[in-house]
Amino acid sequence: MEQRALGKTGLSVSALGFGCGAVGGLLVRGVHTEQTAAIAQAMDAGITYFDTAPSYGDGRSEENLGRVLRDLGAWRDVVVGTKVRLHPSDLDDPAAAIRRSCEASLLRLGHDSVDLLQLHNPIAESREAAALVSGSSQALAADIVHGPVADGMRELVSRGLVRHIGITGLGQTAAVHATVASGAFATTQAYFNALNPSGGYPGAGGGEQDFAGLIGMAAASGMGVIAIRVMAAGALSAQETRHANAGDPGPQLATGAEFERDVERAAAIRRLAVDMGYDGPMELALRFALATPGISTVLVGYSDRPQLEDALKWTERGPVPKDVTARVVELARAS
Repeated sequence: MEQRALGKTGLSVSALGFGCGAVGGLLVRGVHTEQTAAIAQAMDAGITYFDTAPSYGDGRSEENLGRVLRDLGAWRDVVVGTKVRLHPSDLDDPAAAIRRSCEASLLRLGHDSVDLLQLHNPIAESREAAALVSGSSQALAADIVHGPVADGMRELVSRGLVRHIGITGLGQTAAVHATVASGAFATTQAYFNALNPSGGYPGAGGGEQDFAGLIGMAAASGMGVIAIRVMAAGALSAQETRHANAGDPGPQLATGAEFERDVERAAAIRRLAVDMGYDGPMELALRFALATPGISTVLVGYSDRPQLEDALKWTERGPVPKDVTARVVELARAS
């Protein structure tokens, strides 16, 4: 497994990451033996980055990930990222709320520190604009993110509870870009998939939010980039049927995205995958992301071990060639 630099953090992470969220669901709804076997298999194959959050299964993801890593004696061999989501009532004292959230995460993980703590809130250009962002009760204005929120997160770094801090690059595009440009954070998660690859290819939003080249901008500034929603919450399977462990795709993270419409649009990706002789649209989507410059790790959420095994197989086949990348981007710009 290729290991890539996570920006300027000094950490290396696997090109393929392990998402522990509720959409895939293995670390939330799976049985313990399957969770342990999957993580052991992932590590044997070279996966080193594991991503979780307090909101994934109301803490179950963190608890299960921490338990498995302890059982395997594997904490020293992996890079783990978790998150903090602030609510309006937390803004009276963001530092205290961030500290409480981090300490609770560490308790669930059963570990004394975490490599990466990421802000889980979307970011808006102003406090007034925050009310217009999807999930507006949780959107934060950029000046708050750059200021007291970043200060509170850095305090945890100074206390040794966290090694690095990052953001989830969602919300208003200009606000996310401004946050990246602020230099306050070491990493960003970036929405990116074959239906909306605008984070890597400006203008290719597919009728959805244009992230205007966030990946390239962040990478150029030395930030680590974690690609998320690479399978469009499962829509890139080109079918609505979901695994028993898979959670509801929930609200879409990009403005204008709709799961049902994404399933329909994925039919074009499926046809291209057939033309290329790939296993299907999910293989094409993953290898397309692996080929995108600036991405440190491609995060995939798994529902079971066969899905993990597929992702490992496709990763071993390598990134798609440039002409296939061009065709995927062209499809997105035309849709």
